[in-house]
Amino acid sequence: MFSTITIDLESWMERKYSFWRRLWEDLEIGYLDEDLLPLLLLLNIDRHIYTMSSCSGRIVVSDSSFPWSREETSIIFKKHEPISFEEFKNILSRKIVRRMWVNVTGPIIHLSTDSIEYALEILRLARNAGFKHSGIMSINRSKGILLELVTGVYMSQLVKIIDGPVIDINRIEALVNTMNNVLLQGKSFLDRLYREFSNRGFERDEYIIRDLKGKGLSVDELLRGSPYKSS
Repeated sequence: MFSTITIDLESWMERKYSFWRRLWEDLEIGYLDEDLLPLLLLLNIDRHIYTMSSCSGRIVVSDSSFPWSREETSIIFKKHEPISFEEFKNILSRKIVRRMWVNVTGPIIHLSTDSIEYALEILRLARNAGFKHSGIMSINRSKGILLELVTGVYMSQLVKIIDGPVIDINRIEALVNTMNNVLLQGKSFLDRLYREFSNRGFERDEYIIRDLKGKGLSVDELLRGSPYKSS
């Protein structure tokens, strides 16, 4: 099946550079999760990869019937960095109409490549880095082989119902510490993924490299070592 797939490379490259320009637009307006920037730059330097919407891991507090609910859900709080004790106390004091859930998720990286052989190599590297739940999302002639790189890092906790908190108020600090530990554990996988990709040989994309140099960024610095701190 995979051997019969032919990617329209011209369309694929157009999408790659379109997403590259969008990355910088998102960074400028504050939409980009900045923890991801070094990894996204590294991946896009590879001529056979472009990245799409991704997340470095986050803490989300929602007002919803269930933690997985999509409909009738209100996001109360979202942060890609550790949360403070005071922040969580303020969140817990808010009124809700359903249930208050805390969900902590690890990194999710969405990317595309232009061949099934490359896709399989990316999945091998990702799984070596701890992104054990990674896989192929779809295959399209113009969009390429779309991959999702996912760890197993996840935490979900019911903290409040309409009548009031369901957690021990005196143990809130322990809960906040656990939430932050889970978040940082997930982010540690970014370091491992960065190292897996930087330690392999690949075909450089000269357009991306020229653009990076024009922005005052050194490709050699990007390839020298991981900017992430291992946990």
